[in-house]
Amino acid sequence: MSDMSRRTFLWVTGGSSIALVTEPPRKLVNKLVNKLIPKVIPPENIRPGSWTVFATTCRECPAGCGMHLSHRDGRVTKAEGNPAHPVNRGALCPRGQSAPQGLYDPDRLRQVLYRSGGASRPSNWQDALSAISTRLISGGRAVILSSLQTGALAEVMTGFASAFRGKLLFHEAFNYEPMRAAHQELFGLPVVPHHDLENSDYILSFAADFLETWVSPVSYARQFADMHGFRQDDAQNRMVYVGPRLSMTASNADSFIQVPPGQERLVAATLLKLVIERGWQKNDLTPFRGALDGMLKGAGQVPAIPEATLLQVAQSFANARAPLALAGPSAAKGAVASDTALCAALLNYAVGAVGKTVDFSRPHALSRTAREAELAALLGSLGANDVLFVHDTNPAYSRNGAAAQLRRAGTVVYLGTMPDETAQMADWVLPIDSPLESWGEYEPEPGVRGLMQPGMGRIHDTRSAGDLFLKMAGLARRPLSRKGSAEPPADFASWLKAGWSAPGGEAAWAGALRTGGDWNTRPKSPAAPPALQAKGGLRFAAAGVTPLPKPAQAELWVWPSIMLYDGRLANRGWLQEAPDPVSFVVWGNWVDMNPRQAEALGIEEGEMVQISTATGSLRAPARITEEVGLQTVAVGLGQGHTALGKNAKGIGANAFVLLGGVNSGSTFAPCRIAKVPGGAGDRMTATAPSRNQLHRELLQAVPVSELRVMKPGEGDRLDLPLSKGHRPEEDMYPAHEHKKHRWGMAIDLQRCIGCGACAVACYAENNIPVIGKEMVRGGREMAWLRVPPYRMPGDRLRYAWLPLHCQHCDAAPCEPVCPVFAAVHNEEGLNAQIYNRCIGTRYCSNNCPYKVRRFNWLNVEWRKPLDLQLNPEVTVRTRGVMEKCTFCVQRIRQAEYRASRERRQLRDGEVVPACAQTCPTGVFTFGDLLDPNSRVSRLAATEPRRYQLLHELHTKPAVTFLRRVEVELG
Repeated sequence: MSDMSRRTFLWVTGGSSIALVTEPPRKLVNKLVNKLIPKVIPPENIRPGSWTVFATTCRECPAGCGMHLSHRDGRVTKAEGNPAHPVNRGALCPRGQSAPQGLYDPDRLRQVLYRSGGASRPSNWQDALSAISTRLISGGRAVILSSLQTGALAEVMTGFASAFRGKLLFHEAFNYEPMRAAHQELFGLPVVPHHDLENSDYILSFAADFLETWVSPVSYARQFADMHGFRQDDAQNRMVYVGPRLSMTASNADSFIQVPPGQERLVAATLLKLVIERGWQKNDLTPFRGALDGMLKGAGQVPAIPEATLLQVAQSFANARAPLALAGPSAAKGAVASDTALCAALLNYAVGAVGKTVDFSRPHALSRTAREAELAALLGSLGANDVLFVHDTNPAYSRNGAAAQLRRAGTVVYLGTMPDETAQMADWVLPIDSPLESWGEYEPEPGVRGLMQPGMGRIHDTRSAGDLFLKMAGLARRPLSRKGSAEPPADFASWLKAGWSAPGGEAAWAGALRTGGDWNTRPKSPAAPPALQAKGGLRFAAAGVTPLPKPAQAELWVWPSIMLYDGRLANRGWLQEAPDPVSFVVWGNWVDMNPRQAEALGIEEGEMVQISTATGSLRAPARITEEVGLQTVAVGLGQGHTALGKNAKGIGANAFVLLGGVNSGSTFAPCRIAKVPGGAGDRMTATAPSRNQLHRELLQAVPVSELRVMKPGEGDRLDLPLSKGHRPEEDMYPAHEHKKHRWGMAIDLQRCIGCGACAVACYAENNIPVIGKEMVRGGREMAWLRVPPYRMPGDRLRYAWLPLHCQHCDAAPCEPVCPVFAAVHNEEGLNAQIYNRCIGTRYCSNNCPYKVRRFNWLNVEWRKPLDLQLNPEVTVRTRGVMEKCTFCVQRIRQAEYRASRERRQLRDGEVVPACAQTCPTGVFTFGDLLDPNSRVSRLAATEPRRYQLLHELHTKPAVTFLRRVEVELG
């Protein structure tokens, strides 16, 4: 008989202990099991069953938004924006919302790997660090290629590279080199300046998709919504977009001017010439007329744009109070993109925007990234004596030909979290902590210092990148120390803390931990504009766009995915299943083609095509659309991985392979199109196949001139879901009595830009499963909240978005048809779904006119450790159960309990659903309709733009929509 004690028996048979004992692969459990039981010294500020918030900085892209991590019982479950952070002010984009999924990614690197003979095998930290340091001691040059870093980690990397006669470069796939080169030539400042969209009244974008991926999209989205929102007493601000593709940003513009790729510069140059010739300039640019004339003469005439349109745009831009010109696209490099950036910078200077809406005293951290020539020189110099450290970047995927250059280094060491393409070719793979497990800092612009702190303990056998560089330097007998300190720090956290504690001591460090950083020293107003150094001797690219006489030829246009950015996030199921805002395609990418060119080539919707340039080719399904012009093909970046993980490998095509050639007359490259065979697995998967409203007036708009004469309270009559909205002659059932609350929401369509952050936040908050490409293709998507695009009446190239979730109707059609009363109306007006009653008849879904209910067709497997991300406040549903939006009822209950404990009434705005909390533009307003002073009640009662979706059905929804505002151009 076993000598197991009674105490041990009770420990093993406890419900939670069974899970701990039967899952030995979990390093977290193995390490902490002895500490989880006694709790003699409990963790500071953490109570079991209670939520704790840690302030940190988002590192999913270089924008540097502030982030709050919701922590429960030892694990992070949700990321939210930090309301105090000046970059994002409490909002997050879809990529930021997906950060916890990156933390718990089942395909994350979990142990040290050593590559020998073409195959990788497990190793350990002692052997790895010993071998690498020995290589450095023997005279190896340390070369570091890293993602963009600032502050303490940048200091450590700089010191490490210097100690071993090496070099450090920060590599980002989108480095905005054309903009930096233009500012260098004009002002002697090779930087990405601060752009003040919020205080602008006229934005002119030359293919700069600032609402999606351009520089700092969350900040720009909030500023744009404030700038572009309706103000009763002020003139309506405007935006014009010039480019070859109808992007999400372009569709949010008041006017979209479609031009072939590479000819944005001609439009910019023509507008600049008109401003100079008509005397509308505030700063004299007459010396530049010769250079402009030469460029326009050499590159050809402006494409088929009416002269009146160009004149109207030039005059409106020049006469605006605070105009702003932006130059893109993000992925472009070369002479044509530089010309566009030069013209945009000159436009800003001509109308007095420099020093007003363009501030060079606050350069973005992206200004520190390596230029093309620097990166090419570094990779070309690699040799057998070099030890190349690749940190948190994937040049083997995002740079054509980089893999072969990297292999020339004597030793390649990869420090990262995912087994990407660069990791697959490295000699040593060192797994590092996720940003949510790390100490660090990031300063996106001067005076905005964001602090990073671990939100939880390590899940796997990983290390901090800073600790690894410090350790290797010590083992190689060249220990590193901070400037002004003779002693090496104990670890990277000590190095970091010393920098934050120096000005204000321990109190400054503690304050930064609470707030998430320090931004009190940032400039409050723009500095004086820099002097114009160029005196007219500019050199534009003389070559025009190469004529394309054959139907099989086209100009290539590539664009970063709003969900996947440069491809680093492609293994996250939430983002793969989140639809592209314009095409609404999921799980893959595609080739946009103009209908006339597709017809000439005999290509139909969904058929496979091959796109070839001088540097490579790809295959993807064709999407036939007028969103791109004739002889233009557009492909999204971020897909087509050969590694990275289960969700990324083999999905879509890698458009980076098409880039890298020398194309003096193109923004990207000329290409050839060919129809090729394709299998069923190559088909596009779209969750909104049509943009037409079919005369149902789902997404409504009102002209600004009509809105100006309307008074508060005028407009549509709403059937409110309250007792005063009950009419016996129309209602079949008695009125519902709501004694305490009747929750409702208002959705401002004028502020919705279609980014989809709300939908991803809903996935994260409510344990919505990722079901994969095949299930979505079969119509079994699970998103509770969708933001489909609809074509605006009278404009085939203008879309708007309609956020749609459960309307929580007072006369809900789903409730009376449920045979088991699973769909019920609760005491606070919510249309509740009782999961353990549901038997899956789906009558409720059939009877719902809004089609917002989702049925679980299968039991979803939560690949470990993804189950650690699940929200403990929300039931995980099983097969055969219907589900849908709950207005985040768990948050409602938490707020009610908190108010009850504090013996007070709920405050207006205290309950914030996940969609409303993350929205960068403030689309959603949530509150109590029984409170006449609540903001949602005031909007439903007095806002002239108000209307209810499918009002004629008399379902009395609790969601009030506010119409978009249409600007009459003239």
